[in-house]
Amino acid sequence: MLDVLIKNGEIIDGTGKKRYKADIGIVQDKIVELGFNITQKAGITINASGRIVAPGFIDIHGNSEWTLPENNKGESKIRQGVTTEVQGHCGFSAAPVLEKNRDNLLSYLSNTAILDEKARQEWNWPSQHEFINQKIGANGIPFNIAPLVGHGTIKVGVMGFDKHPPAPSQMKQMLDLLKYELEQGLFGMSSGLQYEPGFYTSEKELLELCSLIAAYDGIYTTHMRNEGRDVFKSIAESIEIARKTGVSLLITHLKLAHRPDWGRAQEALAMIDEARAAGVNVDFDLYPYSAYGSGLMDVIPPWAKEKGAIHMAQLLRDQAIREKVIEDMKREHAEWDNPMAGNSWEHVKVALLKTEKNRKYEGKNINEIASDMEVSPYEAVIRLLIEEQGGIKSIYFAMSKDDIRDFMKHPRAMLSSDGRAVAPYGILGRGAVHPRYYGTFPRILGRYVREKKIISLEEAIKRITFLPATKMKMNKRGIIQEGYYADITIFAEDEIIDVSTFDDPHRYSKGIDHVLVNGEIVIRGGKHTGQLPGKILSR
Repeated sequence: MLDVLIKNGEIIDGTGKKRYKADIGIVQDKIVELGFNITQKAGITINASGRIVAPGFIDIHGNSEWTLPENNKGESKIRQGVTTEVQGHCGFSAAPVLEKNRDNLLSYLSNTAILDEKARQEWNWPSQHEFINQKIGANGIPFNIAPLVGHGTIKVGVMGFDKHPPAPSQMKQMLDLLKYELEQGLFGMSSGLQYEPGFYTSEKELLELCSLIAAYDGIYTTHMRNEGRDVFKSIAESIEIARKTGVSLLITHLKLAHRPDWGRAQEALAMIDEARAAGVNVDFDLYPYSAYGSGLMDVIPPWAKEKGAIHMAQLLRDQAIREKVIEDMKREHAEWDNPMAGNSWEHVKVALLKTEKNRKYEGKNINEIASDMEVSPYEAVIRLLIEEQGGIKSIYFAMSKDDIRDFMKHPRAMLSSDGRAVAPYGILGRGAVHPRYYGTFPRILGRYVREKKIISLEEAIKRITFLPATKMKMNKRGIIQEGYYADITIFAEDEIIDVSTFDDPHRYSKGIDHVLVNGEIVIRGGKHTGQLPGKILSR
């Protein structure tokens, strides 16, 4: 007897092949039968007539480790059809925490995680493996998690915010920490070279770390040193690391965030194609929005934040330092790609703030906030950073839709959210979050596939199932096939669409009927069942 039988659906199996009609029989967490008119009895039968049945979507760049402890139903992600999420990106992971630099780590994490005092006091996991299994996985999760460890977290743990190259003993400690995580089954390491202390990391350091990752057949994902003015140099640097070490490289959220470079997507893709033709294992992902999310402290020059967000906020209280910071914010620099050079403050929106006093500014752009404060935009930014201790999530409108289209059409493009699981209720319903948290995958399938016809539906499904599963070396996931895990998303091809916007983000997408994770139904008839069948995956 089958546990679940999916009848009458159109199967898009994830490989890129054309759709076909078939039934799917599931026992426990696996697909056991795939064929026409399965007659076995089943505990649950789902009629998928008129619906697409696809492998569950794999978000190769997600960040829900920061929100699942608050609400483990994973609402905005699982309702998009996501059944697996890769976590620990951009150099930021919750652990390992080394006591000697614990305060530095909490300052470092202020750029990505808004932690209350209780969370700060309890932030003491000795490894990312333990954090993921004990903090995230212990109470159940709605989708599978494939964890990475962050280079920035390891580096801050060992060295704090020291700009100098690691001493041999420090390098050994960093390698030992990385080795432990890899031996526990983590999939690899991420870097955030745009952020301090990754900003000061040398090629030599990355080569040593990536050689170890390659030895364990893991993956290196990188938020490159620069995604704006010097993005082509950063692509070349990333490829060179992979060429010299043999590591599997993922350039994450590939973008051209420098307006003079808009229209040069094909040049960036040519660099990747040439590297692949030469045997370099390099891929990339992107999200389908023309705005990215990051910390507001990105607009502050590196010298003022080289010891982290909290120290930066203290420095900014000094009038002379504030004046020097503002002077630097107003011009271009050879050593720093100022995100505001040639940009406007109306293109920077505050998404999430910690203090009750300032929450009225969530969803406002910097010009609007400055007008309310009756100060210049520069002074408004500094006032917010001081009062919020540096921890401000923001949205930067910086990319061309034409470049996004060109990147998406590339046959190796993997599509991701760079988003977190949130919900329209409770603490996760706060703030003007990026709409990608709710809408990434329905946006791809509804707007870019159905409406714009950028790529076919079969090809789009491949980019969010089979390709990421293959890149991450996930065992028996990413396609619909007998013997594979029953991670399945069922949706209406002519209805699936995102409805979350920058002005009204907390809205679930439409058109996804059922989502199964490891054979259990988490979304049924568009509603969350409360089931939490996700697993912590191992490399």
